[in-house]
Amino acid sequence: MATEFTRRQALLQLLGLSAAAGCLSLPSLAKGLDLAEELSQANSALLIGCAKQAGKHYVAAMNMQGELRYQIALPARGHHVALANANKGVAACVARRPGQYIVLFAAETGQIIQQLSPPKNMHFYGHAAFSEDASLLYVTAGISATSEGMVLVYRKLEAQWQLSEQWPLGGLGPHQLLVLPQQRLAIAVGGIHTQGREKRNLETMQPALLYLDSRNGNLLQRRELSNPQLSIRHLSYSEVSDTLWLACQGQNPEQEITSLIYSHKGNEQCQALELDADYWPLFNQYIGSVVSSNGKLIASSPRGAKLAVWSEKTRELEQLMQIDDVCGLAADQHSWFASTGQGQLIQAANQLLRKQTQWQWDNHLSVLPL
Repeated sequence: MATEFTRRQALLQLLGLSAAAGCLSLPSLAKGLDLAEELSQANSALLIGCAKQAGKHYVAAMNMQGELRYQIALPARGHHVALANANKGVAACVARRPGQYIVLFAAETGQIIQQLSPPKNMHFYGHAAFSEDASLLYVTAGISATSEGMVLVYRKLEAQWQLSEQWPLGGLGPHQLLVLPQQRLAIAVGGIHTQGREKRNLETMQPALLYLDSRNGNLLQRRELSNPQLSIRHLSYSEVSDTLWLACQGQNPEQEITSLIYSHKGNEQCQALELDADYWPLFNQYIGSVVSSNGKLIASSPRGAKLAVWSEKTRELEQLMQIDDVCGLAADQHSWFASTGQGQLIQAANQLLRKQTQWQWDNHLSVLPL
């Protein structure tokens, strides 16, 4: 429609003229952007993420007031902190790919419980997820020589966690995974064979979205995108609509990307979000994190310095912000939060609440309600 084209063109022009603008929103939809009840709720959640300070790597836990609850020294760079249900109190920090450790700790206090290592000749891919009762920990992993993907299942036996099962995925380079209702496990398979950090098969890569039975690893469903050079990396689940959101990263800089986010539901095929929208080039072919929160879908692009908000119902862009090095995203029942490699913690409210910290926050963020 002509009105939609004009609105988006104006937005692109504004972004092109002012890269330093802190927040560029669509005026007609501004009322829909207040995702928190009160700014005072910023102090009622603990934000937990991997971070760097003075050249060393940590897990850091802080509230939006900038008060540090604890820090945990890590043996190498971390990637994602998985949290169990709040009443279970356990968390798992997974090393960045090709990772060689998982640190299990108490989410509220930071007390270390145990450190895990991958099986010989394997590595972790940076993400994990707890079962609903927190008795199992599912971890994406791969055979180091081939990048053949696996889900490793660690089981809590008395006070210790032990490797219980290994489930082959039939794909290369799995990344994020989520535990879903109805005994489902969703896995984003990136499709890329890597040696260390070097990508080796971009011409033949085969990304996919997989659903496994979380009880036994049986394949329930496999979905692929029409573009095989669009690596599926991150996931977020909307329980209200039973919709899974897929965040992707383009692997061919010469290719025009028509969308970087897709949705999947039931037995349908994956559906592109705002196919061929003219703002996608602003993301520089890269979505770093995605989260569903109170009817909104939020995605970050550190390479494009963009933070975007869509309506899940209308699937239309509502807000596009210019924020340097923004990547980490998390959400609780009240609000969503973001973090940047420049040290900012951000909360959605009537106006974005920003707190400058001394930490260089890494790719992902988790939130623990207090």
